[in-house]
Order: sequence, then C-alpha cells, then structure tokens
Amino acid sequence: MEITFLSSVLSLLFLLVVSTWVFLLSKKINFPYTVLLVIVWLILVPLSKTEIFDFINHFKLTPDILFFVFLPVLLFESSYNINYREMMKNWRIITSLAVFWLIISSGLIGLLLFLLFPVIWLEVPFIVCLLFWTLISATDPVAVLSIFKSIWAPRRLALIFEGESLFNDGTALALFLVVLWIILEWTTINVWLFAQWTVSFLSMAIWGMLFWAFTWIVFSRIIGKIKNNEALEITLTMVLAHLTFILAETITHYFHHTLHIEYIWISWVISTVIAWIIIWNYGRYKISPKVEHHMETFWEFFAFVSNSLVFILMWLILADINVDFIKFIWPILLVIFVVSISRSISVYLPIWIVNFLKIEEKVPLNWQHLLSWWSLRWALALMMALMIPGVGDENYQKVLDFQTKIGWTLEYDLKDFIVILTIGAIMFTLFVKATTIWFIMNKMWVTKLHPLEEFEYDESKILANIKILKQLNKLKEKWYLTNDEYAQLKDKYELRLEEAINWLQNLLSKEWKNANHLISRAISLYALWVEKVYLKELFEYNEINESNFKFILRKVTRQVERLESWSYQFSKEIDETNKEYQYDIFEKMRLKLTSKQEDHINKYTRNRARVIITRKVIKELKLLLEIDFGFNNKFIGEIISVYEWLHKVAKTKMNNIEKKYKSTIMVVESNLTNKTLLKMEESVIEWLYKRDIITPKIYLKFKEGIEEAIEEDVKKVY
Repeated sequence: MEITFLSSVLSLLFLLVVSTWVFLLSKKINFPYTVLLVIVWLILVPLSKTEIFDFINHFKLTPDILFFVFLPVLLFESSYNINYREMMKNWRIITSLAVFWLIISSGLIGLLLFLLFPVIWLEVPFIVCLLFWTLISATDPVAVLSIFKSIWAPRRLALIFEGESLFNDGTALALFLVVLWIILEWTTINVWLFAQWTVSFLSMAIWGMLFWAFTWIVFSRIIGKIKNNEALEITLTMVLAHLTFILAETITHYFHHTLHIEYIWISWVISTVIAWIIIWNYGRYKISPKVEHHMETFWEFFAFVSNSLVFILMWLILADINVDFIKFIWPILLVIFVVSISRSISVYLPIWIVNFLKIEEKVPLNWQHLLSWWSLRWALALMMALMIPGVGDENYQKVLDFQTKIGWTLEYDLKDFIVILTIGAIMFTLFVKATTIWFIMNKMWVTKLHPLEEFEYDESKILANIKILKQLNKLKEKWYLTNDEYAQLKDKYELRLEEAINWLQNLLSKEWKNANHLISRAISLYALWVEKVYLKELFEYNEINESNFKFILRKVTRQVERLESWSYQFSKEIDETNKEYQYDIFEKMRLKLTSKQEDHINKYTRNRARVIITRKVIKELKLLLEIDFGFNNKFIGEIISVYEWLHKVAKTKMNNIEKKYKSTIMVVESNLTNKTLLKMEESVIEWLYKRDIITPKIYLKFKEGIEEAIEEDVKKVY
C-alpha cells in the first residue's frame, strides 16, 4: 500500500487500539504492560509484512518526533508528582546513587567491556565502549513507576528510585551527547579534548539549571493570570512542557552555529526535569483547584499514549534492521553481566556509606536488593542509540570517517552495533527483571503495610461502612429500598463493620507496646487530612490568598512529616515571628521576586482561616466520638483539646487585629462575605444549567459576571 496521510492516520489509530486492548489484558492477567507490548510486537512485525496490514508501518517514528514530542511528555509525567521536600530529605541517598552509578559505571562498564570484548573475539575501541556506557547508564523511571502504581511499593523507596533515575537520565544524556560529539569530530585524543569534554558537560548542567529558573518564573507569572479556565490551563502546561525542552535545544543551536560559542550548551533533560519538579511544587497552587484533578487525568492519559506509541513504534523500526541476533548472543550476555555487576556495586557501596555515617534515614537491605535489581532500561536508552547517525542521515559520513580512522573491523557499522547491544540489555530487563519485580517484592515483604498504614486502612473501612449504613437509612426513609432489601444490605454492612473493628483490635493487641502512640498518630493524621480539605476549600472560595494558603499548608505538611517519622504529633503553633519557621531556598526566591510587606490584612485573613479550619476539625473529630472503634476514645478527646487550644489562639489573634484596625477589617469581612455569596450564586447557576433550566448562553453570561465580581473582590481584600 502506498504511504499516504490517511494510511499514516490509520496506522496511528490502529496502534492506539492495540495499546488499549493490551493495557486491559495486562490488568486482567496481572502482567506488566510494557512486557506485554513487546510480546504483541512479535505478532505485529510479521503481520505488518502482509499486504492487508502493511499500513501498520506507515506512521514513522523519527528522532525529532521522539525527542521533541514524546520525551518531554514522559519526563513531565515522571517529575509531575515528585515531592521536593521529601526529595531533599533523601538528597544524600539520591545524589550518592546517581553520582556513584555514573562514576563506577564509567570505570567498570566502559573499561570491562573494552577488556572483555577481545575474549569473545571482538575488537571494540574504548571510545565506543564509553559511548555505550553513557546510554546504558540511563535507567527508566517510567517503566518502573508504572509497576509501582499497580503494587504497594513504599513511598520513600519509589521516591529514591525516581529521583535517582531522573537525574541519571539527565546526566547520561548530557554525557552521551558529548561523547557522540567527540566521535563525530574525531581527532587524536589528548588532554585538550578531555578538557573540552569536561567543560561541555559542566556547561550542560549549569546552563540547564539557569534555564529552568527562567521557565519557573515565566510559568508562575502566566498561570497566575489565568483562573478557572480548564482548557486554557491544561493547554498552557502542555505548551510549557514542550517549550522548555525545545527552547533549550534552540538556544544551544543558536550559540553553536550562529555565534560559534561552544560553551553554552543547555541540557534538554536536566532543564526540563528540574523545571517541572520546582514548578509543580511551587507553582501548582496557582492552578485553579477544580482544574487540578482534570490536569492530572490529562497528563496521565497523555503519558500513557506517548509511552505506548513509543514502545510499539520503536520495535517496529528495529524490525527493519537487518541483523542476525544469533551472532550477538555472547556480546549481549557479556553486556548484561557487566552492567548487572556495575549496578550492584554502585547501589550497595554508596548506601552502605550513607547508612554507616548515619547522615540520613537508613535504607533497609531488602530495598538495596530491589534498587539493584530494578535498573530497568527502555525508552531513553533506545532513543539515544537511534540518535547515532546511520545510513542516509546527515552526519553518517563522519561516522564512516571515524570507523576508518580507528580501524573498525566489525561487519556492522557503529549504530547497528550499539543498537543491538542496547536491545539485548532492554530485553533482559523487560523479560527477566520486570516480570519478577512483584514476586521479589512479596518475598522480601516490601509490600507489607506497616502498623500505621494498617491502622489507617482499618479505620477507613470502619468509617466507610458507617457512612454506608447511614445512607441506607436515608434510602429506606425515601422508599428507594424495600424492607427486605434494606434488611439484607444492613446485615451485610454491619457484618463488614464488625469485621473491620475486630481487625483493628487485633492490630492493637499485636502492637500493644506502641498501641497508644499508634492511635494518637492515626487520629492526628486524620485531623490534618481534614485541615487540608477545608484549607483547599477556603482557597477555592478565594477566602484566603495563595501566600497565606501555602503558609498554612506548609505548617500542616510539617506536622504530617513529624507524625510519619514517629515524632510528637503536634508542636507549638508556628507564627510569623517564630524562628522555628524556615523557608527553603526556592520559597526564598519566590518571596524575593514577589516581595511584599507583611500587613495586618494578611495576618487577619490567615488567623480567620485557622479559626474556620480548627472549628471544622473539632466538629469532625466529635463525630468520631460517637463511633466504637474498639479503643478508648480519650485519644480523640486529647486531639480535640489540642484543636480547641489552636482555635482559641487564632481567635484571640484575630480579635486583637480587628480591635486595632476595626474600620479596615470591617471592609475585609464585607468583601469576604460577598465572595461567599457569589460562590453560592455560582453553585445555583450551575444547578440550573445542568438541569436545562437556563440556556448555555445565559449560563456563560452569569458565569462571566460572577468571575469578574470575585476577581474584583480579591483585589479589594489583598
């Protein structure tokens, strides 16, 4: 069939349908999705050779599409949910893993392959071994995290692996580009060449970090101007995700080819990853709260489509490489052995040092085994291999010149040789490592819930069953259920409630030494969760601005961190003058960029928010007193007392500010009340619109007027 636009679209849609069915099948049979895609590829390749299905190959995956369309999406999705504060708590482990992996792998993988290839009758120059090392050093967080989502992997373990993988990827790509540049511009290796190499690598990291700072500032400014526009906000994040990546390459190209300045070299991956980690930790609250959920859903979908297409299309491209893999069994086995040994050393050694020095929370031995085993490789490694110029590419002649100068004796050219070794390593990680992760995690008890998680799980089941029983009573009163149906369902959920209470009591009896502390921590965490819910509600209703919202949110986050690390559940309240309150470096940057003198209005609205939130929390906790959890309710009473004290402190501060600035505060309260009424008006309008009582035109007219009024009130208050 002739390749046309329609046949290319048909190919794309067909591959999306295949990906969808493969994903559903992987969920049904509990098998890794990426591995199943490779199995499907084994079917698609011969199928694409037939006359009827030859359109499968019509949608071509070029290096440009790979790097500038799909890779930014995969990087964004990987860095989207990284918690910067948690990452900084584990920065020593993450840095040591990333640095040691590169240093040790550079010495072992490159050197060992150079020394061992002659044993299997292959003469491979050291610079080629070095090129292969740079691309095979890139571990793939996308592949592992897709597995993490389907199993109960500990959050800290996932964070360590993801952080290491993302920074490994950025560094590996930077090194790969430098080594590839040396090969294409091949001259005699000397001290000056290695000096240029070092400067180029450092340039990538430094300029990449400067570039992400620029991206962060621009994003924060623009997104802050857009409110409650779902389509526009999602589009902006999609544009910026790709713009960061593309601008980094464009600026680098401009300095190199127009200004002939070689030391300006911005790393696409480093700038994109760091930019989005910082943006989503310090800029995501500029996004309208009701849009945030849609944003996450969109990016999850976009990443799924990108990962699926890249996976299948890459294998279809590789099917066209005319290579006898049987001849490469020994080189591939050698690569797998060397990479595995290097990975193990680069995991156990740095973690042992960090654990021995006690400079960070200890990493258990079973986690170390998993970090060593989970060095999956896929998209980025293969992308880099395909970047090497091949037949018909612009710089292919430079590759041929390089091969001539070094006396290349292999029957395959440089690109095919590297691609074959990369495929072998990927196949091993996909079919051996990825398929055994779940089994190994179970054997090592990594997926087992710790006591606090078990308590929260049983507590959630109790609360859920109680709510369901209350809902059943309402349905019966409204005659939605017959007496027989009600009795049957009531017995069912009362039995579940009793089982959940028994499970909780059994847990407390097993953890009798720490039972009191466990109960106190769990109830405190529940209270903090309620705080977050009502804090976000106030922010959504514009009753608190972004600065005050984040101030209180940081306080709540610190309390959660204390609880999760077995510290005392509540410290003294942290106010504006308390030295205990510390901004991190990025928050200090934000404050300098938007420096504003702290005034009585902000202090008043912050304490007003605390008064409202603590009152809501007390109400929710008092409802828990009516429930029989199987333990003494005095613990709930103690937490209520803490919140009553916090409520009293915030109320006192609020009243003092009101007395001092009575006329100003009256205006503030009037505007805040007006915004609440406007939000109620908005809810009524939406209710009328959803029931077709008003037309879309009238709904939009109302909506525009309400949003303008809310924005005007925001300006008046702050």
